Amino acid sequence: MTPNRKHTWIVGHDGSDGADHAVDWAIAQAMGREVELTLLRAWQPQALDVPMQNVSVDAFAPKWVCRNIDEITRQASINDTVLTQRIVQGAPSQSLLEASESASMVVLGSRGRGGFRRLLLGSVSSQCATHARVPTVVVPRSATADVPVRRIVVGLDGSERSRLALDWAMDFASPVATILVVGAWMPSRSGYVAVVQHYTNELDEARDRFNEILDGIETDAGRTMFERRFAFADPAATLLEAGDAADLVVVGQRGHSGLGAALLGSVSTHVLHRSNVPVAIVPDGD
Repeated sequence: MTPNRKHTWIVGHDGSDGADHAVDWAIAQAMGREVELTLLRAWQPQALDVPMQNVSVDAFAPKWVCRNIDEITRQASINDTVLTQRIVQGAPSQSLLEASESASMVVLGSRGRGGFRRLLLGSVSSQCATHARVPTVVVPRSATADVPVRRIVVGLDGSERSRLALDWAMDFASPVATILVVGAWMPSRSGYVAVVQHYTNELDEARDRFNEILDGIETDAGRTMFERRFAFADPAATLLEAGDAADLVVVGQRGHSGLGAALLGSVSTHVLHRSNVPVAIVPDGD
């Protein structure tokens, strides 16, 4: 993130503890950056609660809409972060996506008020990660939320989307942060028998592409805090394992294995649903 540019981060808040956790994370990351946080609270009224014409929207809002706003504002001011609140009437997912059009990032909890307990990722978080045109960070309850990111793991599979994910991570990282770039290759299960006899060449080619990309980026960026790891292993499992020792995992919306119609590839989806640390999903910008 360019230090001298001002950015707006949209933080979705539905009054849940998970949303509070996401706000804590956003405030901690905003420290030292020219960032404005917009706390967006979207709600859909019941049929009998539809506001009449010329009546303020928040006059009919449920109690959770105003929950913790004073404490959140105080916390932001302590960290010298500009924070505003917007209350809108509409579907949360659509409201967040519309607000993100004029923002540089969306931050959400992994599961809010409407999430079923058996689901690891709520529908709002999933929709935003899949369809937002700006990076979406999903913060699970298991993550440490009140400290700045110091170690970032980025998945790189050689695709353009993974390159964009790495570019974003470099831009977002503070000067003292470490970026671990992770690559992994494994033959598909369906083609394993046919490929296994030649996997050494395939693996070497994938590793060479991985290192060639990073060599060029390191030369261009002059960054000294790069680490790299390439493995003959399942990509999603490798990223999750590396992420356990990190503060943030960054992936592209869709990599080499993603179908054309799928905005979230299988690796991104698996990491998003299973990570114990915040995950940033970086779109391709189209």
